[in-house]
Amino acid sequence: MTAPTNLAATLRRLPLFNDLSDEELTIIAERVTLRRYDSDAIIFSEGDTCVELLIVKEGSVKVLKTAANGRRQLIAIERAGNSLAEISVFDGGAYPATAITVGPVVLLRLEAEHFRRICLRHPEVALKVIKVLGHRLRRMGSLVEDLSFSTVRGRLVACLVHMATEDGRQTANGIEFQLTENNEELAARLGTVRELVSRNLGRNIQAFLGVQNLADKVYFVQTNPSTIGTPRLVNGGLRVRWAAR
Repeated sequence: MTAPTNLAATLRRLPLFNDLSDEELTIIAERVTLRRYDSDAIIFSEGDTCVELLIVKEGSVKVLKTAANGRRQLIAIERAGNSLAEISVFDGGAYPATAITVGPVVLLRLEAEHFRRICLRHPEVALKVIKVLGHRLRRMGSLVEDLSFSTVRGRLVACLVHMATEDGRQTANGIEFQLTENNEELAARLGTVRELVSRNLGRNIQAFLGVQNLADKVYFVQTNPSTIGTPRLVNGGLRVRWAAR
């Protein structure tokens, strides 16, 4: 079991709690527990009752909505320091989505009622939660806009550009990154089905990603956001290295 002093030090590094005193953090840490999950484990499912605040200590968690026909939409990927489904902690409702681990994950767990009392005693914590919820609302607005007004091809290219910007490394030829998601996972991210992702990947590769080396599966993609709707090959653009399947 992790000592409260160690948990207090962990809480100190989290944005929600970094304004609290050491004494306050120690008191909170006494009510915090740790739970470890293996890769691809379900943390909670849409519709489950929420009884605690969950914060990612280590690893990453993907949050998904699932339709009645089984089709999935990726809502977010939460990394270390981020909390999960905070709205359910406050309104007492069920979880609005499903959370699944991406690799091994360690979560901090704090009873929902206890966290609500913390917010009443420390308004600065509540304000930080409001800021997090505001960020999520803006992100949901952007997602609705993309799904409503962008084509699958446009969303796919924008997704590749975002991934390269976030996780790529600079090389002499541009930014290089490795795509580790399969077509089904990409479909969940883009709000479509696997078949359309496969079809559009083929079109993108042939039409405008520009195969540089078929054996290594290395491609280039346009980086100018204003032309994402109609991408074209640009030397010195983003080099995308596809992971082996």
